Amino acid sequence: MADVGIREIKNSLSHYLGRVKKGETFIITDRGVPVARLLPIQVDVPEGINAMLQAGQVSWGGSKPRGSVCRPRLQGGKTLAAVVAEDRR
Repeated sequence: MADVGIREIKNSLSHYLGRVKKGETFIITDRGVPVARLLPIQVDVPEGINAMLQAGQVSWGGSKPRGSVCRPRLQGGKTLAAVVAEDRR
């Protein structure tokens, strides 16, 4: 953990936030007296996904996935939902 003064953090906030995103933690000081801690938010991510993130196999911004824009169609013109509905009967 590095100490950073209020003026420095204010003038270079984007720089420090980028470093926090990479996992660094900072103690913010006011005239040398610690007043706050700037650290990454701990998101509960399943271990398998975390391993894929670390390996660079996937990317994730932390938000909830929005799903696929286009809906895949199977050969024969049936939608996946129709196939699943038939299978459940």
